[in-house]
Amino acid sequence: MKHPYCRRSRGPHAQDRRPKTAVPSETDMAPAKAAVGTLLEGLGLSAHLYAVEPREGRWAVVVECATDSGWQRAELQAGPELLAAIRGDAEARAALLDQWRAHLAACKTD
Repeated sequence: MKHPYCRRSRGPHAQDRRPKTAVPSETDMAPAKAAVGTLLEGLGLSAHLYAVEPREGRWAVVVECATDSGWQRAELQAGPELLAAIRGDAEARAALLDQWRAHLAACKTD
């Protein structure tokens, strides 16, 4: 069945509900990596590695950290609040730390 206001059928049209957002730029990559490093230091992880990748208008933050039984890998998400956190937005920083802390709860801390 076609959507009444367009020529596309409902099937593909209904799947395309995610808002279109700009892909993070390469110029934002260095500040995003710095922001992630600062935020992860704030969590006090004893041993970790991380990577930051632009994905679908957001940042994918891949973190590997030491746990009591070995290593854990987690993929976290962040949007514009990541750069806002490094610019001093305390609310954005606190929200990201709370969200990431839940995903990295098994990681060893200092």
